[in-house]
Formats: sequence, C-alpha cells, structure tokens
Amino acid sequence: MLEVVKKADSLGYEYIAFTEHNPAQKGHKDSQIVDLLKRKKEVVDKLNSSLPPNLKTFKKAFNSLEIDILPNGSLPVPVKGFDYLDFALCSIHSSFNQDKSKMTERVITAFSYPKTMIFAHPTTRILNKREGVELDWEKIFTHFLENHKFIEINADPARLDLPDSLVREAVKLGVKMTLGTDTHYVTSMDNMAYGVSVARRGWAEAKDIINTLPLQDIEKLLLKY
Repeated sequence: MLEVVKKADSLGYEYIAFTEHNPAQKGHKDSQIVDLLKRKKEVVDKLNSSLPPNLKTFKKAFNSLEIDILPNGSLPVPVKGFDYLDFALCSIHSSFNQDKSKMTERVITAFSYPKTMIFAHPTTRILNKREGVELDWEKIFTHFLENHKFIEINADPARLDLPDSLVREAVKLGVKMTLGTDTHYVTSMDNMAYGVSVARRGWAEAKDIINTLPLQDIEKLLLKY
C-alpha cells in the first residue's frame, strides 16, 4: 500500500482509494467477510496515520471495495460490512448475457445498497475480446442522476469503459463520472492518461469528473453516503 501511496504522490495526487475485489462468498461465512473488511480498514487507518513526512501532495487513502453485482442485483457483502468502507464500487463480472431489461434492473438494484457510489467498468467490454452488456442507458443515467451515483471511466487500455459516446450522453444529462485506472500493479497507475483521453472525446470537463475535486470536497461528498 505504501508503494501505491508513493506512486500517487509522484503523480501529484492528494488521495487514492484502495478498491480490491470483495472477499469470495465461497469459503467465507458472512462474519468472516465482515472481519476481513474490518481488518482492512484497520490497515488503511494505520497507513493514513503514519504517512511518510516527505510526501509532497498526498494526504489520504480511502478504504473502498469493488463489489460484484450478482445476477439478481444483490451484493455478496453483508450490510454490516459496509460500515467499514468509505464507499463502494460495484461491477458486473458474470452472467453477461442477461437481456437488457434484467441487466438494467440488476444494476439499479445493486445501487440501492448503502455506500454504493460508483458503477465500475460499466459496459464490461474488453476490447477485441468481449462485447459490452445490454443496458437501458436512459434508465441507468436517470437513476444515477436522481440518486447521486457516479459512473466510472475505466482507464485500462483493454477497457476504456465508459466508452466516449456514452460519456457524451452522461455529460449532456449532467451525470457525474469518475476516472479510475483499474490498477492491479503500481505501473498501471500511469494508465490515467488513457481515461482522460476518453473523457475528453466525450466532451467531459473537470467539473464532470468527481475525483478532480480537492480532498476536502471529496470528504464532504462522502458524508452523504
């Protein structure tokens, strides 16, 4: 985690969020999942309380989680587990062939849970490998706008998801977005430039992207969740 923090500081970031995938339901009781999330929060809190004094811009790491949206829209994290998160991302990793109506309801149901804030790599596409899922974007955008939820522009070069055409629609409707690198290795943090390019092609400006906000404004925003 400290390696990631140092990289973030070198990029001029004030903050980042650790958003690893949720613990697997298979092999874990609900109480064990909650315990894992509690322990992770303790690690992130300790990191924040002992940041190196020579950091130039970095101030805080947020404790988050990327949670799998199950086929019926439920989330494999007990409600108690959300108490240990600053916020949550949710994403689809299975059952890609549901029809548009079911897939749309699946997403909307997932974003009724506490602290669910960001729809990560929302079309699920992987370039040259997998087409995106079918979603009713008018309903998704309306729900997110009315409930203050955000949609990710994933900067991984294999994803670039939300696509620029949908970024443009989100901008026109006033739906706010986030930029994320989908980092699994520290070097992947350099992918942000690709996400910024997608945002620009969709005519997004800084005001349309939530994590261009300074830390104090992000902290105020999170108080709503």
